[in-house]
Amino acid sequence: MITEQEKTIFALASARGRSGISIIRVSGSRAFDVLIKLSNIKQISPRKAVLTNIVSRETKEKIDEVISIAFKAPNSFTGENVIELHCHGSVAVLDALFEELLSFGLRAAEPGEFTRRAFNNNRLDLMQAEGLADLIDARTRSQRQQALQQMGGNLSQQVSVWRKLLLSVQARVEAEIDFPDEEDVSGNFTQQVLPDLKSLIEKLQQQLQSSVSKQKVRDGLVVALIGGVNSGKSTLLNTLAGEDRVIVSDQPGTTRDVVEVQLQIGGYMVSVADTAGLRETKNAIEKEGIRRTRQLAEKADIKIFLIDGTQRYDALGLDVLKYKNAGDLVVYNKADLSGFIENPTDGLIISAKTGEGIPELFAAIKSKVIDILSVSETPGLTRARHVQTVTSALISLTTVKEQMSTKETCQPELVAEGLREAGRHLGLLLGDVHSEQVLDEIFSGFCIGK
Repeated sequence: MITEQEKTIFALASARGRSGISIIRVSGSRAFDVLIKLSNIKQISPRKAVLTNIVSRETKEKIDEVISIAFKAPNSFTGENVIELHCHGSVAVLDALFEELLSFGLRAAEPGEFTRRAFNNNRLDLMQAEGLADLIDARTRSQRQQALQQMGGNLSQQVSVWRKLLLSVQARVEAEIDFPDEEDVSGNFTQQVLPDLKSLIEKLQQQLQSSVSKQKVRDGLVVALIGGVNSGKSTLLNTLAGEDRVIVSDQPGTTRDVVEVQLQIGGYMVSVADTAGLRETKNAIEKEGIRRTRQLAEKADIKIFLIDGTQRYDALGLDVLKYKNAGDLVVYNKADLSGFIENPTDGLIISAKTGEGIPELFAAIKSKVIDILSVSETPGLTRARHVQTVTSALISLTTVKEQMSTKETCQPELVAEGLREAGRHLGLLLGDVHSEQVLDEIFSGFCIGK
């Protein structure tokens, strides 16, 4: 009996909607048979584009003229027999083709099922699969570059180096346990393996330190506009976005919640957030908006403190600069109005309304974004799963190092178990996962058709 996991599956691999060309992908043992029965193709020629008609088995009606490409197992993306149908991209054509495929007993693919089959068939490891998902979702040059590195196996190769180093340490400890009396084994094994153990710990620590910027490249940087009421934050956000995204009003307290706009700055994804104006208020809704502003101010990567340059600094009602850190920007707005403060020395001067000083402000933001997120050639941890797993391995190794620090109290059996535990954590990175539930959660984030 064929299980659901073994069934031949199909899905639209391109975006759904009206288009010149759409691609339907079919993967499984029956893929070639289905193509032969639906078309005038008599024999499958792998990796060859063939122009053919697809005809309904029931009505003998021509459904569409397509280009078919076949990939024979194991030399395909999934490691199974795969066909691609390059058809015309109308809803009517796609619906008719799907109906025909279903009539053969094929099953519509679940999200990420093609990639999961590639993983199950050892066509790629779990980190490469995640890199592929990130590449599909990439919206900036930096996201594309980082995803390509991971999909190409750069990060997987780094993990393999860690595992090889760990294995050499583990083998020496296991030998001490199994053959304590052998002349070439016995001795102070702790001194022999500690250098390699410390080296591995340092490598993992370095990866964790660099992971912050790697994750921000993937998820995006947060820039928060912080200021008093009517300082011009909403106007500035609309100016930076190039369109009206936020309501602008002279009425204090118009912005009651955090409003985010995603921009590409310097090749990186950046979320610029307009926040509620900071002031003393009795309005419950406005209070909640101010609470969220303070919360965002604490976690934002870059803060732009916008000050109404026509008002006295101490008239803001709240000292907004108390949230300022190194790397944040101070900006004096409303340079187009009379009464603007003369020659402030601690910030940039702009008019969000007229655009004065906006190019200089944008250049300053871009410089700080690049400083934080510059993509290096060194592979890094890009997901919370990676960080959590490496952290767990590091904890195990640190415990082992502490156990080995004193020769008199060191127990090889405990050391070996700690090393095995660290090895299990590192194995999770590449996909040594024995829980289908874990894999379901990872691949459910993929799009259908991939």
